[in-house]
Amino acid sequence: MTTPQLPPGYVDRPFRDSDREPLIAARNSEAHPVQQGSADEWREWERLAPPQKQVRLVVERSDEPVALGEVQSGFMPRADGSLNVSVRVAPEHRRRGIGSALLEAMEQQARRLGAPAALSSADENVAGALAWATKRGYRAIGRRIESYVELDAFDPSAYSAETARVSGSGLRSLTFAERLEGAGDEQREGFIRELWEVQRPMWEDIPFSRPTAYWPYEQFKRMAFGSGKLLPDCSVLALDDGHIVGLTMTGTGSGANGHTFMTGVARTHRGRGIAFALKVEALRRAKERGLRAMVTTNDEPNKAMRGINARLGYRMLPARVELEKPLA
Repeated sequence: MTTPQLPPGYVDRPFRDSDREPLIAARNSEAHPVQQGSADEWREWERLAPPQKQVRLVVERSDEPVALGEVQSGFMPRADGSLNVSVRVAPEHRRRGIGSALLEAMEQQARRLGAPAALSSADENVAGALAWATKRGYRAIGRRIESYVELDAFDPSAYSAETARVSGSGLRSLTFAERLEGAGDEQREGFIRELWEVQRPMWEDIPFSRPTAYWPYEQFKRMAFGSGKLLPDCSVLALDDGHIVGLTMTGTGSGANGHTFMTGVARTHRGRGIAFALKVEALRRAKERGLRAMVTTNDEPNKAMRGINARLGYRMLPARVELEKPLA
């Protein structure tokens, strides 16, 4: 595989593991501090969820990697076989035709792999990225918005009246760690399966830009409980007569940050402030744990959850515009 029409002085080659450090450094140069990552985190996530149908191509100059093109099924493969296509060029090497050449090569690979469409995204904090993608046939299908709250400034007592109303309604809150304390293998397995089953309808109600299949049980178990990413003492359940009716799952983010993996409430219990109370408790515990910030991601139409975040002092970051292009 080669990249057509690269400018003089640039050559393409297969991706190497050692490329991660310079490529991440270039990405971090344009990212907010809470969004910055590391090469080791990149490696760890791929170890946990190895990408399928993956093709990667690096463009370098003077032995320095300056751009990456990639095709893969993504963290959550699409039922129709659409593949994620991404191109990222270091800021100082843009506007030389590298991105266009890489994109053409990646789309060719996606077609070879049988993808009916290419899925991609454009970061609003990267000037001209959306216009560049639109010019090349991609259309916006949604916006994903990351937001964060700095935990040093978070005061859970400011919300005591609202959380008291929830606890006073007969619901009980319990962390994952408390629920699993002293549990044997069979009890632990039962809890994980219960959580997976309860979470399914919550997941189905999330307004994703494209239908996103719920994880199979074994994948959920591996990613949530076998990865070492979950923080059980900062993940909280709402129980009604012993049954899970709400949850918020907190995991490790980049650096000293936490990340909300999922917050949801059973359809029968919505509109009672449960999600708000769960998030207050999770943030309180994360602050006590010494985390710097809590980060979360929501699709733009999820107004209910974004409203909760706004009330809790979350600050929105530039959105990631979800894109799609037919390849047939």
